[in-house]
Order: sequence, then C-alpha cells, then structure tokens
Amino acid sequence: MRVEVKIEDPAGFEEVEVVEIAVAVGDTVAEGDVLLEIATDKANMDIVAPSGGTVEEILVAQDDIIPVDQILVVLSS
Repeated sequence: MRVEVKIEDPAGFEEVEVVEIAVAVGDTVAEGDVLLEIATDKANMDIVAPSGGTVEEILVAQDDIIPVDQILVVLSS
C-alpha cells in the first residue's frame, strides 16, 4: 500500500521550509516516527509517519521552500 505524506494541518500557511530530513530512502519507519522537520515564520514542526512502512521516495530536499499541499514522502507497507 502506498502512503503519500503531506502536511496534516497547514494552519493557514501557504509555504513552509524544509529544515531537516530525518530519514533516507529504504529506511523502515514506525507510525509516529519523525520523517522531517519543517518551519514556518512562527514555529518549527515535525512531520511524522502516519503508519509504519518503508520510505520509498523523498520528494523534497533540505532548505526547499514548498507549498503546503505538496507530497513530502512516500511510504509503502
């Protein structure tokens, strides 16, 4: 099963910055594991795995400025 990870609650922001990527393609993650950290002009937030699986794709890079509706990571289970 393919799981596309996006920002769950953009809180009114249109863009965010990718601060840190905590996983690599091929990593196995559990539900709740931190995948990456993003920043708005008000706060930093962790993006966590909504389910367990294997990291298939990382579609952003550190320091990217991205729209909040962009797919960040793809997991497979």
